Amino acid sequence: MELLTGRVALVTGAGSGLGREYAIELAQRGAAIVVNDVGAAVNGERLAASSADSVVDEIRRSGGSAVANTADVSEWRGAESMVCAAIDEFGRIDIIVNNAGINRPSSLIELSERDVDAQLGVHLKGTLAVSHFAAAHWSRVGRESNRAIVNTTSAVGLHPTAGGGVYGAAKAAIAALTVSHAQELAKFGVRVNAVAPCARTRMVKESPAVLALMPQSEGFDRHSPEHVTPLVVYLASSLCRFTGRVFAIEGPDVAIYSPFGVVQHWSKSGTWTAEDLAERFADVDEQVRVDAFFPGGVASHGTPPRRTLRDLSQNE
Repeated sequence: MELLTGRVALVTGAGSGLGREYAIELAQRGAAIVVNDVGAAVNGERLAASSADSVVDEIRRSGGSAVANTADVSEWRGAESMVCAAIDEFGRIDIIVNNAGINRPSSLIELSERDVDAQLGVHLKGTLAVSHFAAAHWSRVGRESNRAIVNTTSAVGLHPTAGGGVYGAAKAAIAALTVSHAQELAKFGVRVNAVAPCARTRMVKESPAVLALMPQSEGFDRHSPEHVTPLVVYLASSLCRFTGRVFAIEGPDVAIYSPFGVVQHWSKSGTWTAEDLAERFADVDEQVRVDAFFPGGVASHGTPPRRTLRDLSQNE
């Protein structure tokens, strides 16, 4: 339980759902927590109050250290205030969990500029801004081992399909940023990885089509948000030996993605013509079928034991 003692973590979007699970578990593992939550509905509209204070109270009642921050990750200075809150309150910042997210499902035809700006602002700009201010601080204070950034991507971005829209595009971009930032920040002792969680969150519950794929069953509930937490703790801790990797987790199933790669290659002397290319591509499948990523898919249900941090560290 002392795995993260002395560390300070910032978790964005930590007032509910996965973010709340992360914040509480990181605190139980010994980290001091900045609980960020602006207080917004799934579509990004502001609510009457933020739930950050209630999570802070819960952590403190359990003997942990936490402070609330209600800034908006999509605002540059809001992101700065979160990092400053950690440094001002606890004297340092070691772990960033970029978890905040919203969703405004819309077809390409019906899409509005407000939908685009809101989703890119929270997901992409928010991840960039928080990571920027943390990285800038780390560059000033110098290298130290066991710093970590854990980003949040999604199967919607990693396996693009119709309807993924702006949300999926932002999540795909976050996966790319993860690889890039890992290379840039290694010299400061920072690991940067991403998680694609498959869990029954508040966002999922407001999407009937997705929720239908995650029914709650008796016994082991493979889509309960708590099952994602051990992976995030692992990536945030000194147990982790990876950087620049994208992980996925759905209940008892955990996996690592490989980066984009060339699947076939052709070469010729001189310049290609359109007719040459048509001939060479004649035997290539027109579409690549994307099967469910995990062995059983999101619609399968079993009763395996919950994954623990020890499981993850022993099965790298």
